[in-house]
Amino acid sequence: MTRSVRLIIRNPSEADREVRDIVASMLPGFEPGRYGRAFADVERLFHGSMEGYHHCDTGYHDFAHTLGVLLATARLLHGVHLVRHGMSPRTVELALIAALFHDTGYIRREEERIGTGARFAVGHVERSIDLLESYADARNWPVADMLDMESMIRCTELAASPLAVVHANIEVMLAAHVLATADIIAQMADDIYLEKLDLLFDEFVEAGITEFGSRFELAASTRGFHAFMRARMENCLSNAIGCMSAHFKARFGVERDPYTEAARRNMLYLGLILDEHGREYRKGLRRSLSRRQEPVRVAA
Repeated sequence: MTRSVRLIIRNPSEADREVRDIVASMLPGFEPGRYGRAFADVERLFHGSMEGYHHCDTGYHDFAHTLGVLLATARLLHGVHLVRHGMSPRTVELALIAALFHDTGYIRREEERIGTGARFAVGHVERSIDLLESYADARNWPVADMLDMESMIRCTELAASPLAVVHANIEVMLAAHVLATADIIAQMADDIYLEKLDLLFDEFVEAGITEFGSRFELAASTRGFHAFMRARMENCLSNAIGCMSAHFKARFGVERDPYTEAARRNMLYLGLILDEHGREYRKGLRRSLSRRQEPVRVAA
C-alpha cells in the first residue's frame, strides 16, 4: 500500500494551513497569534509590500524556499516532540518564526539599490537576525524570545559550527538544530533542486563566492556536499533528521522519511546525468522551475 504525500508545498496559504494542522496535532489549543502575524508580514516582505524594503529578487533563496523550510521545521518539531523531547508551545512558536525570518537577510533595504539581494549571501544570517530584532522590538516581544530565535537562526550558518552556538536550554538547542536541519533537507529534497542549481550559482557569482568556476563545477560538487551535509545533520545537529519518520507515521501512516529518500533520488539522478553527459549534464534536466507540484508516493 502507498500513500500520497505533498512533500513540497509552494502555495503560501496551503503551506501555512499544513503547518497549523501539524502544530494543532502536537499542541491542542495552541494559539498561533504571533506566528500568524509573522507569516503574513514575511509574505508581504518577500513580495515588496513592506515599507523600507525591496521585493525579494533572489531566484534561489525566495519565498518558496522559506515555505519549504517552514514546513520541514514543523514536521521535524512534531517528530522530535513524539519520540525525543516534548516541545513547549513557546519553543514551537519561536522556531516557526525563526524559520520564516532565517533568510530575510537576502532582501534589500530601500536604500540598497545596487544589484540583487544575492550580494548579501555572505553575512545574510546577521542581516536576518537584525531584521528580526527590529521586527520583534517594534512589537515589544520579550528579549528572551529574541535571543532564543537568534540562536536558532545562527545554526543555519553553514560557514560556522552549530556546536559553537550557545542556547538557553536543551529544548531551544533542539529547536535550533531542527531549523538548521530543515534548511538543508528542504532544499535537497525539492523535486526541482537540480534545476535550481543554476540559480544558486548565479547568486554565488554576484556574492563574489569563487569556490565554483562554472555551473558544471557546482553540479559536480553537489553529491559531495550532500554527503557532507548528511554528516552535519547526524553529528552536529542532534540527528534531528532521525525523527522525521515519526512525523510521517503519525500524520500519514507511513514510517518513512520522504525527505531523505527524495534527496537521495536527486543525488542518484545527478550522478547518472553527470556520468552520461559530463559538462552537458543539463541535457538530462527536464523539469521546469514552474512545474506543477506532484505528491510523492510513499510505501506504507
